[in-house]
Amino acid sequence: MPTNHSRAAAMASVSLGALALAGTPTPSLFAQPTVEARDSIVLEESDDDYLVQPGSVVPDGAGGYLVTDYRQPRVFQYSAEGRLIMRYGAGGEGPGEWEEAQIALPHGADHILVLSWNPFAAQRFERNGGRFVERFPLPGFVESAAVDTDGLWISGAHYSPRSAVRRLTLGEDEAEPVVDLPEPYREGGPVGGMFNSLPFTKWADTLLVAFMPLPYLVMADESGRELDRFEVPAVHRRETPADPQPVIMDHRQAGAYFSIFSLFPSTVGLHRRPDGSFLLVHADLAGEDPPLHTGTLWVSVIDADRTRACPDGRVPLAPESRPVVGFEGDRLLVLEQVLGRGDAVTVLRRIAVDADDCDWMPLRR
Repeated sequence: MPTNHSRAAAMASVSLGALALAGTPTPSLFAQPTVEARDSIVLEESDDDYLVQPGSVVPDGAGGYLVTDYRQPRVFQYSAEGRLIMRYGAGGEGPGEWEEAQIALPHGADHILVLSWNPFAAQRFERNGGRFVERFPLPGFVESAAVDTDGLWISGAHYSPRSAVRRLTLGEDEAEPVVDLPEPYREGGPVGGMFNSLPFTKWADTLLVAFMPLPYLVMADESGRELDRFEVPAVHRRETPADPQPVIMDHRQAGAYFSIFSLFPSTVGLHRRPDGSFLLVHADLAGEDPPLHTGTLWVSVIDADRTRACPDGRVPLAPESRPVVGFEGDRLLVLEQVLGRGDAVTVLRRIAVDADDCDWMPLRR
């Protein structure tokens, strides 16, 4: 339902107060990451401009944020204070149109790039004014993306040719396979058929990729050569078996399809921070029928040398939440739709994750 902005503004202090518990560390038998909401903003919404099911949140490169919505063909741009400053796109299949967008990214200082489905396209808009500029083909489904000087790095489980991460030059029809899919993602298998979320982070000439629901991460160079492979120990989040395929097949044969997503932790975010350390975010999903919700959100810190981890700091959420995770510098971003006095508002929290007092654990190799 649309939310009246005047009502949302009046509720801001109520909503932020309800989320203040994010700064309270969860009691534990060991010292986990300290998770603290440094500030929260209520995004401006009105009867004409409102969020239904946010899909991604990405810093716009100018202090604000770009938010996609799975339920409507628009991308919204907000200021650092939550004010709506621009909207991009429209419903349809023509230039500057789509039915669903996965992610929006800043593209240089003057443009915004929207990666859409139906059609599969990278659509470029002017940052100021929102004018559509041009559309480039995308070679299928994209889960995560990073902008490079020559184009895009994109992830998603693809089989022809088989790849997890590819490099795409805008304007070309095909993307170059870089990081291979692990064997459990083989075509026709239960893993690749159900789990396409492959978050990654890129810096210099190196990539780090996660493969939900597999327990390990892979580091590779730009040629795809594997440099390292490791696991972050699970302390509070659900454990992932070394081979999840038999478990998935048992549940599929029993007809319990959607409950499969609640068996394993979902890797929903991976980010390299300015100090070289990494944030890894897992969600333990809940529910047996769609739409599933996030029961618990966990954030782990991996040190810059990739020798140890501070695992599973709990990020408090609203009941039956479907949070959207992003990153900004060394901060974790969590976007949630929450209720207050009977109305829904969309709140963005900027969260500090500190591991100074953590009991570090060695990575598994």
